[in-house]
Amino acid sequence: MSPSRSTRKIRIGTRATNLAIRQAEILAGAIINKNLAKEENIEIIKIKSSGDIITSSIGPYDGKSLFTKEIDQALIEDRVDIAAHSVKDIESFLPDGIDLLGVLKRMDPRDALITNENIKSIDELPNNCLVGTASPRRGAILKSLRQDLNIIEFRGNFETRIKKLQNKEVDATLLAMAGIQRLNFAESNILPFETDVMIPAAGQGAIGMVARTNDKEIIEIISDLNHIESFTCILAERMVLQNFGGSCFQPIAAFANFDDDGKITINSMISNDDGTLHHNVKEYAQRDTVMDIAGDIGRRLLEYHDKSLKRTVNS
Repeated sequence: MSPSRSTRKIRIGTRATNLAIRQAEILAGAIINKNLAKEENIEIIKIKSSGDIITSSIGPYDGKSLFTKEIDQALIEDRVDIAAHSVKDIESFLPDGIDLLGVLKRMDPRDALITNENIKSIDELPNNCLVGTASPRRGAILKSLRQDLNIIEFRGNFETRIKKLQNKEVDATLLAMAGIQRLNFAESNILPFETDVMIPAAGQGAIGMVARTNDKEIIEIISDLNHIESFTCILAERMVLQNFGGSCFQPIAAFANFDDDGKITINSMISNDDGTLHHNVKEYAQRDTVMDIAGDIGRRLLEYHDKSLKRTVNS
């Protein structure tokens, strides 16, 4: 085995939630397993984000950066070396001097319906039941499947939402399968949605590595860790959002994946809040055309939004 490449202290910045810390631990483990640094030279630094502090509705606040800006600021100020983020929380455009430079291999990108009762289909939910989610995308897609469902805003970290469900404040909630798997959660009924039924948020299921663009040693480490196929798909998904101008507070989704024959499928959608008006765009690309096609999809979603949804979707 070759000696560890880096002898410097590598500081991984993360949100202070159990799931975020687990993701930072996965990143640290990948660095150690690839012999890129020694365990004693890796430090996980926990930083409380605005999104974890705000207890009221976050609709009026500033989009995705609520969950990342404090960690990114620590990166800019050289208090951490790598920001470990859930990619779906990362803004489409990052501050000068830092960038999303790679991702670990993406885990299960699907969303799952979580219930106390053992059901095998969304059709088995009681009529007019309460479903809690803070995601307009998830809420709109659910409403498009079952207009009778009552969607209520449901904030909190993974454990908080599960506790509210188990206390029967709602009949169901939704969580990302990747988070369920990373925390080995199995205490409730878990019903995953296939990605063509509930298109995931851009970047869902992936741990992103954000770093300073002038830190050559960290860039090399991230390059060695980066899963190229996952990163290609995630950059395409982010390009859809960049050209649309969307945030996680709009019912918008983009998911790219490699087919068995090496083509990349990009599936996307935009909707109004109650799911009664929605537009799907699905295209196929090669590696050398994927970013152009993703950009075009974003522009087509924006065109539909401006023509059909502007009065019903908060911009």
